[in-house]
Amino acid sequence: MQTLKNIFDAELDRLINIQQFQEPAMGASSGYKYLDRALNGFKPQHLYLLSAAPESGKTAFLLNLLLRMTVKKKNPVKALLYSLDVSAAEVAQRLLSCHSCIRLEDIFYGSTRTDLIEQLYIDVDQIKDLSANLLIDDYPSRSLASMREQLADLKAKNEMPAIVVIDNINRIAVADPGEDDAISSSLLPGLKQLAIDFNVPVLCSPQTSAVDPDIEMDSMPRLSSLRKKNFNLDHVDVVMFLVSPNFYRYPGEEEQTTMFSRLGHPMPEGFSEMHVRIPLNRCGPITTVYFTANLECQLVYEDGV
Repeated sequence: MQTLKNIFDAELDRLINIQQFQEPAMGASSGYKYLDRALNGFKPQHLYLLSAAPESGKTAFLLNLLLRMTVKKKNPVKALLYSLDVSAAEVAQRLLSCHSCIRLEDIFYGSTRTDLIEQLYIDVDQIKDLSANLLIDDYPSRSLASMREQLADLKAKNEMPAIVVIDNINRIAVADPGEDDAISSSLLPGLKQLAIDFNVPVLCSPQTSAVDPDIEMDSMPRLSSLRKKNFNLDHVDVVMFLVSPNFYRYPGEEEQTTMFSRLGHPMPEGFSEMHVRIPLNRCGPITTVYFTANLECQLVYEDGV
């Protein structure tokens, strides 16, 4: 229980910190200005959900966020990524593509162009010191218990990360698989307790199932789609949906072959919009933050328009 005076003091401290350092006082900055404005930073003991359909750019978005937090920020922080979807090698390949703006295809399959290889060496050399800020665990079926053990070990070594990211929680191993709904109902309370016990923000990503066109008029993901999977959102502080404009289509509408920006301008090949819809936010407003993605080089940047 807090007095109103203590709450006022904390709020004034937060505003002064934003004025001086341009970062939220209560949480780790994402490196994205408008996302920080919506979330007030990633706060310790808070649980954040970033839900998206398969192949929607979720992993690319998370890696851009981690790169900004651990390398590109003025005051970089340490982070721990549980990559349950892709290997650590692929994570490194995607981060190389994002940071160097070299096409992922040229990194994944290799290139005979000497200039690209030289550029990659230079790029890695520029960030080699800060790259130690990001810890990556790609064991494909981590359990909450094993995550807890790892965090306890990091805490004992005084090496606790400023944020823990889990991509994706559908692959977290459970002792008794049972029904999918039972798994869903137990995951979020366990993840929230993890955030509380280690005083760290936890950002995790479940996959969003397609909505039923006979019930919903469009394809926009909703909180109801998570509740139908028995995710108990009472334990979640912020829910975000990562969607592309194609999700706004109504039944019978054809998918656009040419992508257009929100202002109606055609976008270059390989570029698309990403919208982060925030329908549940205990830390700030209900809003949408707009991004543009160049998935050829895994780069996601904020649209300030």
